[in-house]
Amino acid sequence: MKDFIFFKKGTQISAVEKRNAEAATLLKEQGYEQQFEEVTALDAASALMRFNDIKKEEDLNWYAFAMGPAFTILIVIVLGILAYLFVR
Repeated sequence: MKDFIFFKKGTQISAVEKRNAEAATLLKEQGYEQQFEEVTALDAASALMRFNDIKKEEDLNWYAFAMGPAFTILIVIVLGILAYLFVR
């Protein structure tokens, strides 16, 4: 298995073997920005699939953290109103 690093320019993403400094330098010169993630995979295609999975998971986690507290606050408010109506 090989270690891959990723470069992004707009919506285009390229995977390069970590030990291939020449290709990494070439992509940087072309305006690609190196991404933080590193993946171990059999080939570049598998590495790109894994990278996309990681990015999707990050997006889902953001929505989960954003919606969890909002939903909890909504439930507390509704339960508070119901409790007020029944106690009154």
